[in-house]
Amino acid sequence: MSAVPATVRHVIFDYGGTLADLVFPFTLFRHFSPTTTVGSGEVKPPHFAQRQARKLAYPIAARLFRPYPGLHEVLDELSARGYHLHVLSNNSSILPLQLRLIGLADRFETVSWSEEMGVEKPDVRIFEMALERIGAEPHEAVYVGDSHVADVWGAAAAGVTPIHADHRRRCRADDHLRVESLFGLLDLLPPLPAAQ
Repeated sequence: MSAVPATVRHVIFDYGGTLADLVFPFTLFRHFSPTTTVGSGEVKPPHFAQRQARKLAYPIAARLFRPYPGLHEVLDELSARGYHLHVLSNNSSILPLQLRLIGLADRFETVSWSEEMGVEKPDVRIFEMALERIGAEPHEAVYVGDSHVADVWGAAAAGVTPIHADHRRRCRADDHLRVESLFGLLDLLPPLPAAQ
């Protein structure tokens, strides 16, 4: 695939590894998921003790992420070009706090996380639920994420055009759109017609 479909009006982002990354040395925990998978991509809600522990841990854990270079500028430009911006992440209720701490609390029209939705990427159901919340069809959205399996394969299976945010330049596959920095999105997503 070499171009974003002309029907795209919505840009949906993953969070960790896409918009922001853990600071060193906590980068060792990049693949840790704050949700609890119970099989088939379904997510178990936290029990009482977990909820109490989160009240103490979340204010600290949320500060371990730093935005990627150019994040705010790219979001500003995409908004100016007419795109609707959203977040969909394999994450827990920490996500709104994480976004607030990097200055993005009000930048997205919808923010959805797997624990809230009861299912994790790459399960197509989480993409379908997010699209329903957004009010968009699959061909009207792109999904930007860093995981080849959860984000690229998951979005594609749901009929959404994936854009691989390959910040660490590790992917060699050429069957999908790929950017090595967030600035690369500006080459793939041209300004929308004013009437859209």
